[in-house]
Amino acid sequence: MNTDPETGEAPASEGQVAATTAAPKKRERLAPAPLDNHGRVDTSKMSVPQDAMRQSVVDWFHAKKSSNYLQQQINHIVSVRELINGIQFLFDENQRAPANAPLEDIVEQRRMVEYRLLWLESFAAEMRDRLHKLREIEEAALEVLLRNEADE
Repeated sequence: MNTDPETGEAPASEGQVAATTAAPKKRERLAPAPLDNHGRVDTSKMSVPQDAMRQSVVDWFHAKKSSNYLQQQINHIVSVRELINGIQFLFDENQRAPANAPLEDIVEQRRMVEYRLLWLESFAAEMRDRLHKLREIEEAALEVLLRNEADE
């Protein structure tokens, strides 16, 4: 510590440095998010850190949802390309069937195409079933919201 030889006191700036290096404040713990009358999270009453964490989770959810959607689309494109590559050898450069194609190859490719079509149809049926269930859930949720608004 430097002291002034005439007065024997420390300069004021060193005293300020010592005060600022005192024990750091404890970080506030995040309390549960405040709820409104219906039991849903009231975002207007959230603290800034809570709101930032909530927004971060929402952004992560949307990013994951977009990533999953893109992966599904890529898988769809890949399966279509596989179908095209699977039957492409049956045709020549003018998209006509060759005159001397082996019957065994044609039968094998027909079976593969039928299998893939069956798989795609079952996949489409499963997706239609999921869509139907989601629509039912959505309609039920809207009915509950309308009943809650009517009660108020």
